[in-house]
Amino acid sequence: MTTKISLPVSLLFLLVSINCFADIPKTHAQTVREMVWAWDKPEFMQYELPPGYENESAVILARHQHIEATSKNRFRMNALLFGDVNRELYYTNIDRQMVKLNDLSALAEFSELSFTEETRISGHMRSNKLKTIVGARVIKPDGSVVEVAVDEEAIAFTEGKKEKETLKKVAIPGLQVGDILDYFVCDEMELETYNVPPELFLFFGQYPILKYSIHCEFGDKLTVEYRSLNGAPEMRHSTDTDNNYILDAEAENLEKVDALDEMRWISPYRTFPMIRMYVLNNASKLIVKSPNARKGGVYENLPYDEYLNDAKTFLAAQEKQMFWMKDTDKKVKKTLSELMDNNPAMGDEEKAIVIYEALFYHWPNDYANYPGLKFMVRLQQLFEEYNVKHKFLFVTSRLGPRKEEVVSDDDMITGLLANDHQLFFFRNGYRYAGEVPPEYQGESASTIEVVKYAANKSYGIEGNGGQYEIPESKAEDNLLASRIEVTIPIDNLSQLSVKRNVRCTGNMKEDYWQLLLYEDWDKEMRKKLGIGHTLMEELQANKSTRKRIDEFTSVLESHKKEQKEIIELELTEYHGEKPEKIEEFFFNSMGITTDRPALDYTVSYTVEGLVKNAGDNLILEVGRLIGQHWEPSERDEQRTIDAYLPAALSLSYDIEIEIPEGYGVEGVEALSFNYSNDSGGFRSDYQLEGNKLHISATKIYGRSVVPLDKWNEIVLIAKKANDFQAKTIILKKLVE
Repeated sequence: MTTKISLPVSLLFLLVSINCFADIPKTHAQTVREMVWAWDKPEFMQYELPPGYENESAVILARHQHIEATSKNRFRMNALLFGDVNRELYYTNIDRQMVKLNDLSALAEFSELSFTEETRISGHMRSNKLKTIVGARVIKPDGSVVEVAVDEEAIAFTEGKKEKETLKKVAIPGLQVGDILDYFVCDEMELETYNVPPELFLFFGQYPILKYSIHCEFGDKLTVEYRSLNGAPEMRHSTDTDNNYILDAEAENLEKVDALDEMRWISPYRTFPMIRMYVLNNASKLIVKSPNARKGGVYENLPYDEYLNDAKTFLAAQEKQMFWMKDTDKKVKKTLSELMDNNPAMGDEEKAIVIYEALFYHWPNDYANYPGLKFMVRLQQLFEEYNVKHKFLFVTSRLGPRKEEVVSDDDMITGLLANDHQLFFFRNGYRYAGEVPPEYQGESASTIEVVKYAANKSYGIEGNGGQYEIPESKAEDNLLASRIEVTIPIDNLSQLSVKRNVRCTGNMKEDYWQLLLYEDWDKEMRKKLGIGHTLMEELQANKSTRKRIDEFTSVLESHKKEQKEIIELELTEYHGEKPEKIEEFFFNSMGITTDRPALDYTVSYTVEGLVKNAGDNLILEVGRLIGQHWEPSERDEQRTIDAYLPAALSLSYDIEIEIPEGYGVEGVEALSFNYSNDSGGFRSDYQLEGNKLHISATKIYGRSVVPLDKWNEIVLIAKKANDFQAKTIILKKLVE
């Protein structure tokens, strides 16, 4: 396995084009390595593993991050001979870790390092550069140290016809169980048009960390904003002789947690100790910032209203940037005019819905020129024009930081509150207009009426502010209801013929979005909005797309093929068996409009593996007809943190099994069961009518946020469902 060293996440999103540039001079890389190895930090000289850690796969004996960021003026002459003075930002982040390897799993994890060595982020007459230097050495049990020749050992990997280098990998030669791997990553950046990527200091880890320390040095023209969360240590402040800001923090014996991508139902920002930090080059004229942007200095725990004002100013800025909107506006207005002419008695709630639908449908798929904030401003303007009562709304996600713990306007999502109860967001997946994503439900949001946009003011929007508590859905609002009809062909008793109808509401639709096609969404939305021509007719009428009709047709056909493959995969995951044949499938409704809010999907197929021969009799694994459910592991049972489910939810199954001619049924009594607690429950029952066996089962998780003291209730509900999944019945051959 490879330990991958990635670019800072937020920087990756900013990459417009990536080009390799001149090699990092080996002398510079070697200088950096010598400097890091010479750090005067006693913890990196402690090679002995303290008692009690012998059974850990790996132990981080020491970790230290050294961060520097300074800026200086740089005079640049552009091609038009106009000089401009840019404040270029120089940033270094060295992250060193010393890891004791106790078993083969850890050896595999750390046996290879991968990293991106050189990157340039280019803009118009601008340059942003990233260089990465890696150092590694192996410390043997006898104390001997062997440094890895990274520059010579690293292998470059390329892609594309031009074989552009994407990353480098270096194997750690001679690394064995019992060794210590001492390695670091040094990111060096020269930034003209970007801020430093947000820093996230995590005071927990997949392996025990005996000591973790952080040292930051920032130029006095920079703006540093940070917050310690969930018990993370506070940073110590000081200044040096050059008036640079110095921030330090450290902690020992950090909490060990499982890998986050292996943990179920978590909200890391609300759970684990961390320091979130933004280093902003607000003195630069090249970086987009809010009129409310803070001047140089260190700001700890800024109040929520500061970031709310930032969000409002960025929103207001879009009001002055409604470029290229004429064609979109023309389409939207035409659609709305026809809808309202055909329904002159349209009420305010329906009016808000059709305005959103028309704008969303016609909105160009060009996020660079038509970002989400621009959509929200245009929607607000349309609400104003059509006399729909509304306010802007700002909310944090349940899976992000709490409202009072934000550190950036990016922590907030902008929406519109219409008619005091309808909520509209830009990115809404395959939800219908006004359907609220579950991560915003139950959150306290800020609102503001729009009297006037004030893009150049620190507050952004003039108008009365307020609060709105977003309602939280109940289990019955997030329902997956399955109707399953099963027959056992008399000529093939090892096979089941199944017709399965799934009807989903609320959050339960999300698992089935992968089955949907854009062209089907387009067709249903055209019908809802009264747009008479089809997508293909529209393409045919457009000169620029007419000549590509055959290409579009081929793409649509490939989508249909891929859709069937995805449905086959869904059935395989559902039963744990690949279907023998999919007879047909169709969608009665996609759940994308208010008049048809449920996703309704039917599929007919045959599957083997659920019926076993037992002499003349048959054993039917009837519990597997409700699909595969989460089975709590020992690690799940020992959970130590609150759980954040997507939503409270309910799953129900109505199963009808046709008993084959010449067979009776035994063992049905075990199908009747009822268990409940404060967090939900599981119940099942049966009814035998002639040759039809009817089975019902319902599983309910009644909480979206489960405090730790209630977690065992969720585990017990899951176990009861698992017990049902193991149920079988006997189809007994009747004696003639």
